[in-house]
Amino acid sequence: MNLNDMIRPEPSIEDIDQAARLIQKARPSYGPIIEFYGQVFIAQEKSRQALELDPILIDSELLKLKFDNGMPLIDPSQFRIDRIRAESLLKTLCSLASNHAPKLASHARKLQAGLDRLDLDLLFQGILENRETAIEKAALDMNMPVHVLMFFVFLSMAPSLQTCASQLAVYLKDSSEPKKGYCPVCGSHPNAAFLDPEGKRVLMCSLCAHEWHTRRMGCVFCDSNDTRLQHYFFNEEEKEYRVYLCDNCQNYLKVIDLRVLNRTFVPRLEQIATLHLDMKAREKGYKNALPGFHDL
Repeated sequence: MNLNDMIRPEPSIEDIDQAARLIQKARPSYGPIIEFYGQVFIAQEKSRQALELDPILIDSELLKLKFDNGMPLIDPSQFRIDRIRAESLLKTLCSLASNHAPKLASHARKLQAGLDRLDLDLLFQGILENRETAIEKAALDMNMPVHVLMFFVFLSMAPSLQTCASQLAVYLKDSSEPKKGYCPVCGSHPNAAFLDPEGKRVLMCSLCAHEWHTRRMGCVFCDSNDTRLQHYFFNEEEKEYRVYLCDNCQNYLKVIDLRVLNRTFVPRLEQIATLHLDMKAREKGYKNALPGFHDL
């Protein structure tokens, strides 16, 4: 099987709405936050469908060099962002937060009022290149926490990242599966994984949302196969979820078993609906690539 065989289509707007309703019914305590994020993800999907992005082209010789050396296809700084759609989505996200996210409402209104003062292109590149100074300066100018500004900016650019990753995945269709713990598209770490209907483990990129198969056992972050250092925990009432812990690198990975999940799989919603597992893992002293702004 090649890499392109496992890529799933993006969940439709109907899929997102239905999954959100089922999660709210199953977990009433998550009701308000799922209501908000469900609308956020629907807005992102609408934006994704309207994107206009030229594909990123990779020279055949460079592609061979990357394959031979196990390198990702691009550096994150090479992602392209549809500036017009991203800014439009950002305005929508501010409106949603103002009306449905009490903890974010005041920041959202402040951001919406000051959008004309923001250099969005600079912020996009700041996130992609891990240049915290640019983001910190903008947050200071807007008088809001850095992680809140990152939250809004990242969500507004995410559809562009996902579209670029889908376009780039074409280059992977004839390559062997990397079995690596980093994204074959952009090199970022996974923030979650799932077991497909055949029981194979698939990682999900924390930045571009690309999905790729990896080996079933061992730590995907440090490659440790020492069973003495690998643990997991789960809740009997949530058998579709397990959290794998590595004592070698102190990372954790949430895994969703699609053979047990009884609703349409929308990865981003499942991430939000399992924040209690992230909290438990972090209380135990483990870390993950899940950005902190998802805890808002």
